[in-house]
Amino acid sequence: MDSDDEIEGDPDAPIEDRDAEGTDVVPPSEDAAAVVRTHRGSVYACAWSPTAADCFASGGGDDCAFVHRIGPDASTVTSVALKAHTDTVSSVAFNHDGTLLATGGLEGRACIWSVSTGELLRTLEGPGGGLEWVRWHPKGNVLLAGSEDFTAWMWNADNAELMQVFAGHSNSVLCGGFSPDGRGVVTGSFDGSLRVWAPRSGECVTLFQGHPFHDGPVTCVDFHATTPGLMLTGSEDNTCRLVSGESGKVLGTLAGHTETVECVGLSADFPFAASGAIDAKCVVWDLNTSQPRTTLMHDKAVSAIKWIPGTACLYSTSIDGCVRLWDTRTSQCQAAKWGHTKGVLDFAASPDFKCLVTASDDHTARVFQMVQ
Repeated sequence: MDSDDEIEGDPDAPIEDRDAEGTDVVPPSEDAAAVVRTHRGSVYACAWSPTAADCFASGGGDDCAFVHRIGPDASTVTSVALKAHTDTVSSVAFNHDGTLLATGGLEGRACIWSVSTGELLRTLEGPGGGLEWVRWHPKGNVLLAGSEDFTAWMWNADNAELMQVFAGHSNSVLCGGFSPDGRGVVTGSFDGSLRVWAPRSGECVTLFQGHPFHDGPVTCVDFHATTPGLMLTGSEDNTCRLVSGESGKVLGTLAGHTETVECVGLSADFPFAASGAIDAKCVVWDLNTSQPRTTLMHDKAVSAIKWIPGTACLYSTSIDGCVRLWDTRTSQCQAAKWGHTKGVLDFAASPDFKCLVTASDDHTARVFQMVQ
């Protein structure tokens, strides 16, 4: 019996299972450059330092986060445990210069850690429900978090000062973040709405709700890197919406999935978007027509996608345990990497986008060299 089997009987293990169906995978090969086995439960979140090619982080159902460093031989990883949460670590994020790591927990706290020492610098409190996600301001040490208590919270991470509470949703805040220019805050909710907020006043300046917007919970949102206000949302109504936070208009409905959309991404370089759903499809869209360009098939639900800057290629991960690199112009899968024995729940790319770290239900994080 291996250690993973023993842990499944652990009375302290998290009860939640985000994919209740049998997700055991028999990988055809072990393609990972490194396997991290520090977690004692499912690994739900991961992030890669924006400034260090050897540093990444993970968070899991064992209430722990870790900062990991890849050794010179690439297969050796050293890990520092970050212990302050009393419930699942649902989100991890590095700040803009890679010196700080934020972790969000389902007990409702965000913690700020020194990446270099692993020291707990600050604990950010206030939300009355678990944190669904944490995101940093693109230029400063300001942290935004969305909570199950229907609100989003913004703190100064340098002194733990509460800067703003964004209240107006009538259900959990499932997704959100700062706009790429840092001037706006956006939140999407289980209540079916997307809100754009003025950070200083806390006022909701744009509301997308009801027809022609989604007819179900908003599960994910992505921002266009250079077009101000342009966003793509995904929903439990099986569709995506292209919207402008500047004009307040719904610009397009992208309908091509048969189940909940879990992840969306806007290409910074082409008029393309992509969406991944529980129906095992990643659909690539032409934003000029709101029509599908191609459909990239997986064996199970698509959990995360990310465009590679300067290319028409994207990465995807799936509950089928595989990590894939696609050329969306040819619809060809250029690389498929295996190793996980359960679904991949999250991934993050290295600064040069050649390596990925993955977070999995199999209690591991893995590092894959996707491009030589």
